[in-house]
Amino acid sequence: MPEADLLVLVGTKAQFIKTAPILRAFDASGIGYRLIYTGQHSETFDVLEAAFGTRPPDDVLVPSFEAATHSGFAKWTLAFWRAALSRIMRGAWRGASAGLVHGDTASTLFSTIALRLAGVPVAHIEAGLRSPRLLEPFPEEIVRRVVSRLARFHFAPDGPAMDNLRGVRGAVIDTGGNTLRDALAMALARAPAREAGGTGGYGVVSIHRSENLSRRADFDLLMEEVVGAAAITPIKFVLHPATRERIRATGWLPRLRASAGLQLLERMDYPQFVQLLIDSCFLMTDGGSNQEEAAMLGLPTLLLRRATERPDGLGDTVTLSALDPACIQDFVDRHVRRRWTLRLLEGGSPSEVIAATLQGRSG
Repeated sequence: MPEADLLVLVGTKAQFIKTAPILRAFDASGIGYRLIYTGQHSETFDVLEAAFGTRPPDDVLVPSFEAATHSGFAKWTLAFWRAALSRIMRGAWRGASAGLVHGDTASTLFSTIALRLAGVPVAHIEAGLRSPRLLEPFPEEIVRRVVSRLARFHFAPDGPAMDNLRGVRGAVIDTGGNTLRDALAMALARAPAREAGGTGGYGVVSIHRSENLSRRADFDLLMEEVVGAAAITPIKFVLHPATRERIRATGWLPRLRASAGLQLLERMDYPQFVQLLIDSCFLMTDGGSNQEEAAMLGLPTLLLRRATERPDGLGDTVTLSALDPACIQDFVDRHVRRRWTLRLLEGGSPSEVIAATLQGRSG
């Protein structure tokens, strides 16, 4: 294995999925790196490692943890900083040429600050995404803006992201797309060849954003609409750990289980999830990554948010619900048992662009 002087810090499932193709590109190019899990999420990481063919981590800052509740997040935060400062003090990260962070989560922000304290230049993957409002979405928008001030390398997925990074310090690199494209291409390569989606005759639901979980009125509205949709067509509800805990805490679990058309699913590996989407007639989600995936696939999608800063698929296959019950119900009615055309992925490999840029700093 080449000498590892790049650090790659990953904290959540979505970050893993979008970072795994970069790790594969590093491996293919002989670029040495140390893979570090922050421990913010740990559920299904071993399954994802097997699905993407990546190696186990070299270090886990907070082992066997899942920050799925507010109290759990607080405990993880304390444990993260205890572990990170311990490694910084003993020089475990000293001399690294760069540290990669991804996206806009707490792990992104904490890892960026820790790397800077260790004297390691930060490379930010998926840099330049912006909302016109500082506090929406919260806390993601704050994380994005703070990390952009601290990073040395800004890997932007598109032109608008590049424009948002004008004036920042360091190098801004256009990757020509989101690394999720590479992850999706890997998953599609394992799926049976087909031209149409929707053959399964069901809809998929995925909800996990803090803006929906923390506002009780909005959460209740969404659960009512999920139950209502399941009365019309089969629904497969993929449960994130935080969503699962919220359902239990709010007393919704018995009613969801009693809904004959509703199937509650645990999270699965990424190729399985992509296959689930392809066979579905529609997707209802509040996830940014899900929105991107659906836009690339051509899957009819209803965005369960009041507003969005992401343009992916809007005006095409993605509709913003604004959490309007009438909009949600109309969307379900229009897409029951409908087939849709599966799109071909276009463009080059953003992960290879990132690997090529960092190759000169490794080894």
